[in-house]
Amino acid sequence: MKLILSFLFLVLLSFTQLPAQDKLPDREMFMVHEDVVFPYMQDKYEKAAKDFVQMLKDANVEGSSRAFQTEYFTYSTIIPVKDFEGLAKYMEMRREMMDKIGEEKMNKLMSQFDGCYASHKNYLITLRNDLSYKATYGLNPDEGLNFRHFDYINVIPGKEDEMDEILKEYKALYESQNIEEGYRVYFGGIGTDMPYIIFVQPAKGRVDWATLSDRQDEQLGEEGSKLLSRMMAITQKFEHKDGKKSKKY
Repeated sequence: MKLILSFLFLVLLSFTQLPAQDKLPDREMFMVHEDVVFPYMQDKYEKAAKDFVQMLKDANVEGSSRAFQTEYFTYSTIIPVKDFEGLAKYMEMRREMMDKIGEEKMNKLMSQFDGCYASHKNYLITLRNDLSYKATYGLNPDEGLNFRHFDYINVIPGKEDEMDEILKEYKALYESQNIEEGYRVYFGGIGTDMPYIIFVQPAKGRVDWATLSDRQDEQLGEEGSKLLSRMMAITQKFEHKDGKKSKKY
């Protein structure tokens, strides 16, 4: 399936890999903080981010997150919150973090980010494990699958149920062909232009992804082509981006 976006690398705090388990929850919510950085401010931004992470470690602030950088100088931090109740708990933890570190110290460090980015925002996404294929594929850093190809799909409003059915058929087709590589499906939530879907597929690199994508197209055959045509028929906007592992903060 030629559908997916940027690239994940492990950085902030002590992100824990998903444990091996027989049954993943059908849905997992994440909050994303996204900064679109000016290219000429990249070094300053990464220095500020590194100092921020060190400040949290020095204050023994617990937590976990993943971060990724696209090829267009967009940096995103992904924070697992599980659901809306978990989101509320995270926001409470932020207030406790401020009290623990001190407002003056926090503001001084945050000022290092001034002028680094053109825009920034927060939004919610939900990982649909029930619609993903081999959802934990590529999350183990020892596998060396450090490249990500992301595809973004804006679904025509009112066609969400039809898209769900297509995604179920895609997963079933991948399973029937016993395709080696997995993919993850995220649905955009508050802060995104809904209905919005992100496909993510890991690989070792850009060439590796292109090779496996061509091979998968052959394995999926005519049935895969028909599913893709049905998907595009209810899509009002489609784009994709690649990303690669950035140096750690």
